[in-house]
Amino acid sequence: MAGIGSPSLDERATLIRGARVFDGSGAPAVVENVLIRGDRIVAVGKKIRVPAGSMVIDARGLTLIPGLHDLHTHMRSPAFDGPDDLPKSYAGYLRHGVTTVNEFSVSGEMLEPIREMTGQSTGKPGTVTAPNLKLAIRFGVPGGHGTEYGWGNFFTLQVQTPRAAHLAMARALAYKPDVIKVFADGWRYGRGPGLDSMNQPTLAAIVRDAHAAHIPVITHTVTLAGAKLAASAGVDALGHGVGDALVDDELIALMKANGTGYVPTLVVYEPQQDRSFTPAEWRELRPPERAQEQQRLDRAIEPIPELDAKRWTIMRENVRRLKAAGIRIGVGTDAGIGGVYHGSSTIREMRWLTLLGHTPAEALAAATATSAGILRESADHGRIAPGQRADLVLVGGKPDERIDDLYDIRRIFVSGRDVPLKPLRDALDSDAMSPLPLHRMAGPIDTGAGRRGRTDLDTLPVESTDSGVDHSHLDFARPDQGEDKRLFMVAHLGSAPKPYAQLILPLTKGAVQLADARGFAGVAFEARGAGQYRLLFDSYSLDGRANFEAPFVADQSRREIRIPFSAFRSRDDKAALDLARLRALIVRLDGQPDGKAWLELANLRFYRAEP
Repeated sequence: MAGIGSPSLDERATLIRGARVFDGSGAPAVVENVLIRGDRIVAVGKKIRVPAGSMVIDARGLTLIPGLHDLHTHMRSPAFDGPDDLPKSYAGYLRHGVTTVNEFSVSGEMLEPIREMTGQSTGKPGTVTAPNLKLAIRFGVPGGHGTEYGWGNFFTLQVQTPRAAHLAMARALAYKPDVIKVFADGWRYGRGPGLDSMNQPTLAAIVRDAHAAHIPVITHTVTLAGAKLAASAGVDALGHGVGDALVDDELIALMKANGTGYVPTLVVYEPQQDRSFTPAEWRELRPPERAQEQQRLDRAIEPIPELDAKRWTIMRENVRRLKAAGIRIGVGTDAGIGGVYHGSSTIREMRWLTLLGHTPAEALAAATATSAGILRESADHGRIAPGQRADLVLVGGKPDERIDDLYDIRRIFVSGRDVPLKPLRDALDSDAMSPLPLHRMAGPIDTGAGRRGRTDLDTLPVESTDSGVDHSHLDFARPDQGEDKRLFMVAHLGSAPKPYAQLILPLTKGAVQLADARGFAGVAFEARGAGQYRLLFDSYSLDGRANFEAPFVADQSRREIRIPFSAFRSRDDKAALDLARLRALIVRLDGQPDGKAWLELANLRFYRAEP
């Protein structure tokens, strides 16, 4: 990236002329000019020398603000019942002026392919348009929140001691995460038995290693006791907010002493039974989002559970108290959770801040400079000043005086690049799945030719299981030496009525981008086992319930099995197996509750039809 004073020769400057500039510091807006070159703001002022050939944008009557932040999202979930579509999630944020987003629904293996396709590994435009993504690696404890969905230890790294934390952090830091997310608090708001929580020494060890690498730590923290523990460990922000009790002087003192901020994610806890939308907010919802909300509005209003109403009252009062105490409050939403929509919920969260003691200007500062500070990146972005990254939003009206003017976005710059608005709107309104990079398969999937436990495709096999606190577990291994490179799996089945464990073999790194198996006839492999198993495809555009699967049987003798694509079936009669939209091949082991199952696999590949 080119910094201030060091532009490359081919960088064309852009002058934004005559805007009301709200610089993110909290100071009143003033009419100024802003000059951009490359990915940086190089000058701000009344009179600026404009380089020859500069593009000039007439911004008179408009307000220029720093790009907004959302410090808590899950972009692989659309916030309603449907398949994941990352480009649409990205477009939702950009369309609402959100230029920096914390993504908490990824694993280490997903970071590289996401950065590659969005251009964030090169600093150049990628094939997928996105805001600046802060990709997190997640930590928790066995039996804690974040582990109960059966996604596997690779997805939420599980540690219980400082020593284990240091070892796991070394593994995590190799992926170069932007944020560390820790599920530190296991209370479930009285809805069920509490889950396990992380102890202070273990959390402090994670924080030390992260801060040594200049990486922020944000926790899942929902209780007063958990907040005190997290603040004493030195985390950068408490995520979600305290919902069981009012904050007290002890917590405030700990947060001030350790520089801990607060990201309350109010919109995920706002009762939805009687939720209403402003006309501007309603217009900006995607068609399926409006359909979801219209269905709710057409039903009789359901009562708000007493526990939810009490928590909502506590959480709002805690925002007021922490603001009054001078604690940094950032903006995050937990978007992707049901009814918390990508992009529009960020502005809704800011509106809630204005209802709880913030002025519109203070809410804007919270979403810009304050949130950048929580990310430990105040020197890089979050304000309109020379040397800052040129993440800018040109808005009609005066959002520093009326927050709903944020729905009138005229222009967006991400790292100095002008992002056209119409393609974003078209993508959001389209029913079609967004295009993703496609990789043509050569045939071998896992023949033992990969290195360091990886497949022939240079992907990392990972485990997943049924959901629940008492879910199943899967162990798998491959000989390190010798010519026998078979995979050996042992499942310890949980207490669910139909427990299972499965090995996921991504066909592209992290199973993010797409694999093209057209030209092949099916899947072949050698197997030895003791019973019935299933082979499944994780397919883009299908949710897990509609994935195509085929059964197979293995016994004590090792033999080759061939399963043609025509043998795969989906529970959704309308679904079609698209061989150009594959993401992973999954081997599933079923069995009896509290039982065990095992399987050996070797020479896994796509095969072609006989000539």
